[in-house]
Amino acid sequence: MELTKDFLFGLQFFGALYAVCYLISYVSLGVFSVRALRIYNKKKPFAYNEILKKSEHTLGVSIIAPVYNESETAIYSIKSLLAQEYAKFEVIIVNDGSTDNTLELISTVFQLEQIPYYKPSQIPTQKIKGCYRSKNPAYSRLMVLDKVNGGSKADASNAGINASNYPIFICTDGDSILRKDSIAQLIRPFIEEKTRVIATGAMIRISNACVFTDGALTQSNFPSNFLARFQELEYIRSFLFGRMALGHINSLLLVSGGLGMFDKEIVIKAGGYWHKSLGEDLELVTRMRIFMHEQKEEFLVDYIPETLCWTEVPSNLNIFIRQRARWGRGLVQTLFQHRNTLGSPMYGRTGLLAVPYFFFLSSVSLY
Repeated sequence: MELTKDFLFGLQFFGALYAVCYLISYVSLGVFSVRALRIYNKKKPFAYNEILKKSEHTLGVSIIAPVYNESETAIYSIKSLLAQEYAKFEVIIVNDGSTDNTLELISTVFQLEQIPYYKPSQIPTQKIKGCYRSKNPAYSRLMVLDKVNGGSKADASNAGINASNYPIFICTDGDSILRKDSIAQLIRPFIEEKTRVIATGAMIRISNACVFTDGALTQSNFPSNFLARFQELEYIRSFLFGRMALGHINSLLLVSGGLGMFDKEIVIKAGGYWHKSLGEDLELVTRMRIFMHEQKEEFLVDYIPETLCWTEVPSNLNIFIRQRARWGRGLVQTLFQHRNTLGSPMYGRTGLLAVPYFFFLSSVSLY
């Protein structure tokens, strides 16, 4: 009887202590987030974007978008990528062995023709079956790779990295729509910061009820579906509150697969996307941070508090549950894979702050 009372008291004490720690962490994140937003708004140079849009002397950027059976959304997404207002970029679409008419539709709309392709594979991937370029000069920035299905987005993303020509790349989804100045916004930390920036992310919003014309947002609407509405609020909380604060203290482990910009050299040295990961974006950024710590180099993972990307979210409960279960398993898998960093001073803020936060306090829903 006495043992049971002690156990229950200990359980209550642990629960109260955890609740206090959880509350303190969220209050701290709120403070950091507000401070980061104020700093961002003060230093935001509106005229600077015009230079980035026109100057050929800025950093070149490769946009990589894997597609798999996305014939319904691929055309609009590719048009939004090609419409980027930036002087020096390319768009690489990786058809990851689609079994529908995705490749045929893209070929018809963008007037593609097959060209010889050879590039050394710095990251191992499945075989490239063909490379295509447009005969239309209006689509000269577009390259389409057709490859054997690799079983994951990671393999297709790695193929795009191998094919890219520029030192910075954006990884996005085949069903995502980007704002026209996305590159100009995301590239700024790479240019402005004195410390080497290895990745930047930005806010993602839900496109379910929005209206798009030729790959551009023309009308933004709040979703009518209850599940989509819940996710809209969740996205705002996660991106604007959590990731903004963690980016401010350089403790961000995740740059979303929907829109993330990366230093290609560091990604390749870190081994690229891990094709066995269930949360490849989280795992890659964590591994990049570990690599930089082991090289004893200072670095930043930055965050832009602007909506630069819209993506469709599940409106069906079964699909939603499967998605969140995969994300949750991906978080657990990544933390277990890199468990040696937990509490280790060797890994700086990653081991002492970021990994403990994600391990003990972070929600598995949107990290």
